[in-house]
Amino acid sequence: MADRIGLQTLHGLLRGASVVSSRRRQAALVTTLLAAACGGPADVAFQPIKLDPLASAPSPLSTTNELTFLAGGAACVIDSYRHRVSCIDPGGESVEFGAEGEGPGEFAFPTHLLRGASGTIGVLDSRLNRLSMFSPSGEFLASTGGLPRGFFLHSRQVMDGTVSGSYRKFDSNGDRPMVQAEIDVATGRVEWERAFPHEADLVNCSTPLWRITRLLFGYGDGSGDLLFLACHGEFLIWYADRNSEEPAAIVRSPTYVERYPTEEDVASTRRALRSARWGPPGEEEIRARPKRWYGPSVVDDRRRYWAVSHWNAGSDVIPPLSHIDMFRLADDGPEYALTLQVADKVVGMDVLGDTLAILVVRDVGGVVAERRVDWYDISGVADPAVGGPTRGSP
Repeated sequence: MADRIGLQTLHGLLRGASVVSSRRRQAALVTTLLAAACGGPADVAFQPIKLDPLASAPSPLSTTNELTFLAGGAACVIDSYRHRVSCIDPGGESVEFGAEGEGPGEFAFPTHLLRGASGTIGVLDSRLNRLSMFSPSGEFLASTGGLPRGFFLHSRQVMDGTVSGSYRKFDSNGDRPMVQAEIDVATGRVEWERAFPHEADLVNCSTPLWRITRLLFGYGDGSGDLLFLACHGEFLIWYADRNSEEPAAIVRSPTYVERYPTEEDVASTRRALRSARWGPPGEEEIRARPKRWYGPSVVDDRRRYWAVSHWNAGSDVIPPLSHIDMFRLADDGPEYALTLQVADKVVGMDVLGDTLAILVVRDVGGVVAERRVDWYDISGVADPAVGGPTRGSP
């Protein structure tokens, strides 16, 4: 049966378990309890479905890994070095728009992209706290300023005139909770917001948290539910109603594997943080931090949640392939369906209908890695009407 446990049962199993000193023993204990509750084996091998891209095109160098897929087939990415947006079609042709500045149609720090109505593209500028809309040909249409400072988009699409995301809210008590929010695209007004519980209040992670945090970055399709990742991606926490006090389901990812930084990861992290004003963390501290399991994620237009697993965010090592897990958002919560295997390191992605578009980094042997957009046909493997996971060949 699916790796699913009712909330009360899960709490009873996890909170009733004896505390053990070893991280490995704790992970094994949690996995065994969860598997026993589901009536399934404690260790299941999931065979990925290998796919080859339908098309591939070069993408500009950038420090931003945003990608939004348009209904016409183009994939839009951010060219951070030129303060532009490039919408690339599978044939390699592109439409570019934007320039550095603060005027209409210009960007100071573009960070997120949106799919709007009738092929329009939205660009969020996190420095200007402004959302600008453009036509499919790149013509500037309108902009909305006054968005909450530091607003971070979670959705890829405008839903009924609103977009969802999160920001750190400053309240009168001096607290700075991270809140989920829904913003009106036309006015920038906050239509709904909420600070969700700390993940440690809902689940016990089998790998220790190096910091305590609230549930962040809720994913949804605009229908009123939200899906969160907890414990570095070990658990998926689903609120059927975003206003509910308690989540409707907590699901452990069946593909999750406990991982800690390699020596290459430690060295890479030290290099990346050496200029931080608070000073880089020590090597032992880095080694003790569990690695995130899931990276780039998206909920598509068919209520499917896609997430890159085995995530290595800051590693200088570029793997030759990536894995993407897919969960269907059923009436009673997330159901694991399948895992895809694609070429190169996926750093951004979007799904619309039967097409998966991914932004990848490829090691070509030079000083700078190559960036490309790849398109995949997923109609034969990810049909939501098909029950259960589809198996591929090794």
